[in-house]
Amino acid sequence: MTRSAVLWRTFIVPSLFACLISGAANGQTVTQPCLHVDVFASGFSVPTGFSFIGSDELFVIEKNTGRVKLFQAGSGSTTVLDLNVSNDNERGLLGIATHPSFANNNQVYVYFSANDVGSDSNDPNHWTENRLSRFTWNGSALTSEQILLRFERDPAQANGANHDGGPLVFGPDGRLYGVTGDLNRDRAEQNEQTQAANSSDVGGIYRVNAPGTDPQDGSDPNDNPFITHANSEFHRLFAYGVRNSFGLAFDPMTNTLWDTENGPSTYDEINLVAPGFNSGWSQIMGPDSRDPQGVGDLVDLGSGSTYSDPEFSFLFPIGITDLVFLAGFLDPSYHDAVVFGGANAVNAGRLHILRLNTNRDGFDVSGLPVGLSDFVTDNSAELDSLTFGTGFGITTDIQIGPGGALYILSLTNGELYQVVPEPGTALVVGLGLMLITVNGRRERARALSIQS
Repeated sequence: MTRSAVLWRTFIVPSLFACLISGAANGQTVTQPCLHVDVFASGFSVPTGFSFIGSDELFVIEKNTGRVKLFQAGSGSTTVLDLNVSNDNERGLLGIATHPSFANNNQVYVYFSANDVGSDSNDPNHWTENRLSRFTWNGSALTSEQILLRFERDPAQANGANHDGGPLVFGPDGRLYGVTGDLNRDRAEQNEQTQAANSSDVGGIYRVNAPGTDPQDGSDPNDNPFITHANSEFHRLFAYGVRNSFGLAFDPMTNTLWDTENGPSTYDEINLVAPGFNSGWSQIMGPDSRDPQGVGDLVDLGSGSTYSDPEFSFLFPIGITDLVFLAGFLDPSYHDAVVFGGANAVNAGRLHILRLNTNRDGFDVSGLPVGLSDFVTDNSAELDSLTFGTGFGITTDIQIGPGGALYILSLTNGELYQVVPEPGTALVVGLGLMLITVNGRRERARALSIQS
């Protein structure tokens, strides 16, 4: 637990914090104390991501329709871009990120599965590539597509309709980070030793320049870990050995990158991603000590390439999706927490929570079942101890919004949820000051007394 979290919990006034039950909305329940959930936006078809452009204004993307919708609180949503997408299996419109200088340059980046038929299609024969493109917001529509990266059909390798990845996030360095799954291919990025010199073009985290102008957008930063490799296809890589991922996030307190990774029949993962990170697939999933293969079986792409065990694993996969750091959440007692979702029957629409250790480079499992001391959930009881909320379906994007509320997007429910401290909850913030939530917003008040 971080020092700030300890201080927050020390200065709680018991009479103000008697939250015996948590709030719920339409069956979505937050099981953690003193939190309330509401439906913030609804009516979306298989939504996969969102990006705020104002306090109550955001873009939402739909996987199968290829539509980007602008949602404005009080006004509903309108379609501002309609892409022709391949949407069979895990393909579709999969990722969106607004430029950090969006207010000045109006640049929006999307990642999607393109086809050659001029309309949405679930015919795998018409998929041509997964594409990273930049669009310009003119106030009413997204226009002027600039194609930055193509992850194309490969006649010599698999082109599976699953493991497409999708999340996009801007780093504190101003670079754009994205994830591609492996598309079931089997080359260097998948740690196939006989193919160590050959790129599959997928199966990792890429890092590219994105200043919002041509021709630099999509180019390889000079400090990428494999920028000097003889094969230029490795130059865009920040990490590799990734089977598939629906979660990518920076810890705002440390500026470190983390991802989630989907395992096959065993071992979903949460990873701390250093430059040059090799996540191990297809040789290692979960802790190396539990896997018959070892580090010696991995492909080494040279200077900077490094393997490390996951910071947390799930022996029985939950279909792990996105993750978010709660460092900016309205209730500071959660500032040392990470919340993440899942997609399969084991998860059953639940959200989960873990607390970070003091250095924020791993997790603190003290107070949890003793079996979690190995940082692996081996059974349902251990997984149940991590429950944050229920009834959310498949959660595809989780973020802290501009005002500090937690937002959770449900692919299956077609809704965006907002989680805030329970109305009327007082949060002590310093010597005699506290914040009281009123209709989900913080109001300052003078505390009459503070007891430690």
